[in-house]
Amino acid sequence: MTEGIQVVSNRNISKVTVTDVEDRPGMAAEVFGTLGARGFNVELVVSTGGREGHADISLAVSRSQEAQVRDLLDEIREEVKGRDIQINSKVALISLVGHALSREVGLAGRMFAALSSRGINIEVISTSMSSVTCMIDEDRLEAAEQALRVEFDVHEPPPAG
Repeated sequence: MTEGIQVVSNRNISKVTVTDVEDRPGMAAEVFGTLGARGFNVELVVSTGGREGHADISLAVSRSQEAQVRDLLDEIREEVKGRDIQINSKVALISLVGHALSREVGLAGRMFAALSSRGINIEVISTSMSSVTCMIDEDRLEAAEQALRVEFDVHEPPPAG
């Protein structure tokens, strides 16, 4: 058992991507400052940068806020010189969470291999000192949870009630 690791998932998200925004200082502050000022919580952020002066910014938001986030991003799209806004509502997040993750050698590779062994493709990866999160196809979430619980010997929490 890998000490102190939990498997956490969220299927109530949508991936929103603003494509080809201008890659310049302050761009992320403008986009996420606007979202925060309007009360939107962003669960995950991934940016691809440096492609001929442009980048794609992808974020995960609650499905219940998907339409409002899209409308807001559409309002500022011209300001940030974004080309398009794309939405994928058929995704989920699966994470390994724990205080000692940064000290676990090879953990991310084991996670990715466990998902791959079940034929689960990873769309987005985000890491921090205490978590590794993957965005995957929502239809594969249960298989992903099972694969990670087996790989890291994490037991399911007891049923509520």
